[in-house]
Amino acid sequence: MPSTRSQTQAAIDFPRRKQARTPGLPTAGGKDAASNLTRVTLLPLCPREKVLPLSPRKRLGDDNLCNVPQSVPCSPTKQSKKENELPSASHKGRRLFSSEQPTTESPGRRNNLVPSPLLKRQETPRSSERARLNKEPVCIQLFKQEGTCYQQAKSVLHTAVPDRLLAREKETDAIRRFLKEHVCGEKPGSLYISGAPGTGKTACLSRILQDFQNELLGSKTIVLNCMSLSSSQAVFQAIAEQMGQQRTPKVSGRDLVRKLEKQLTAEGTPMTVLVLDEMDQLDSKGQDVLYTVFEWPWLIGSRLVLIGVANALDLTDRILARLQARPKCKPQLLNFPPYTKEQIASILQERLRQVSGDEVLDSTAIQFCARKVSAVSGDARKALDICRRAIEIVELDVRSQTVFKPLPGCKLPTASASVSPVPRRVGLPHISRVISDVYGDRMALGSNGASDSFPLQQKILVCSLLLLARQLKAKEVTLGKLHEAYSRVCRRQQMAAVAQSECLSLATLLETRGILALKKAKEARLTKVSLKIEERDVEHALKDGVLVGNILAGEQL
Repeated sequence: MPSTRSQTQAAIDFPRRKQARTPGLPTAGGKDAASNLTRVTLLPLCPREKVLPLSPRKRLGDDNLCNVPQSVPCSPTKQSKKENELPSASHKGRRLFSSEQPTTESPGRRNNLVPSPLLKRQETPRSSERARLNKEPVCIQLFKQEGTCYQQAKSVLHTAVPDRLLAREKETDAIRRFLKEHVCGEKPGSLYISGAPGTGKTACLSRILQDFQNELLGSKTIVLNCMSLSSSQAVFQAIAEQMGQQRTPKVSGRDLVRKLEKQLTAEGTPMTVLVLDEMDQLDSKGQDVLYTVFEWPWLIGSRLVLIGVANALDLTDRILARLQARPKCKPQLLNFPPYTKEQIASILQERLRQVSGDEVLDSTAIQFCARKVSAVSGDARKALDICRRAIEIVELDVRSQTVFKPLPGCKLPTASASVSPVPRRVGLPHISRVISDVYGDRMALGSNGASDSFPLQQKILVCSLLLLARQLKAKEVTLGKLHEAYSRVCRRQQMAAVAQSECLSLATLLETRGILALKKAKEARLTKVSLKIEERDVEHALKDGVLVGNILAGEQL
């Protein structure tokens, strides 16, 4: 039977995998199989060709590219002597296949440690750039904005006693004449200074007392703020301590007053200047404290010069009516009117001139602030506070930004070196934002004409007090209850109400105009408020019968 196996089947025998890896061994497939195996060409390992170790830590010199600083971020770790030896050509190992194989170099070139031309071409741009940076130092860097000009502007806009008082020359001269006449002439007397808050009463008096230190060298000056006293009777104990008397708790008020009167009228006693700030806080039952104090300068042989400061214009006429019967005991009166817009603008400009460099506040912003403050209260402290808050807003915004600034020792071109020391000026929008956010709609109200003598918020406050007094059947109410009633009236009228602190400012302004009476307390909400005019005169005083009738029509608050 013929054989079914053909001779061509030997040609399709596949070589074994093991035989393909060892081409030197004979195969069992015959000549045809051997001829097929010769098609696979393997590159033999050249004994002169460098075999790189698998671990990069065992390479040296150009093999590890240690001479090229751009290629290696850090130097390789130190190795032992055996690990640093070059691999021998006789060592058998697997070749390292990668997308970028290292170029083979001769042993002689390897010892010179010279990088290849290709690496030199890749290294040239980086090396030249690094050399240029080393020769030309960086002259500018990114910094936070400093804003030193804003700090200087805020420091000059303080509410402390300034070195120079503007727009108060007339009042200052009157106080100086009074002190020269009574203290230097050793003549007892009394002076009552009145005016709305922020009109410079205390500031003028403090500045004059500082300037008159040489003239007052032989006298004793006592300055008390009556707001710090626990009661009106406590003023006698405070005066006694300032005059050198020992504190005796068991002594009654009358005995203490007699001791003080005896000391003030004793022979050889130096002239005593007694300054009572916030004098209306001494309001008591029967006004015994105020009458006693105002009568001290007119005692026989008295050595006292009394200066009282308060907000109420008619305190001596309204509260101390008995002084009218004794004209000799009636004090001299000096009123500080509210600042006008020109005076407030001049005060702000005078303060800001102390800041070196460019202007921090724009002139239009200063005029806008002065106009708004003068239309409501004429309070210079309020204007200073508004400008200071506006500067803080701009300073906070500027400090959050970064700018390029020159480094020390570097010279820049003239165009880039001329940088304004004021990154951003305080403008009218910043002032308007402070007035709107902090002081509400009250600052936006101004005088609408000669017939409208009271701002709208003051009218609502007076009507709320009148309505609350009718319901409670009481002449005096606390500021806390008045503010609650005032807030409800504002909601009914669909208007924005001011805060309790601003409500106290409104009541103080009405007190200076003779509409309300205030009895201040340590806490603002406990301040007692009462009407100084009759109920039937409220409509005539406010000159707005429609508003008064509309508010009083709602009897249930």
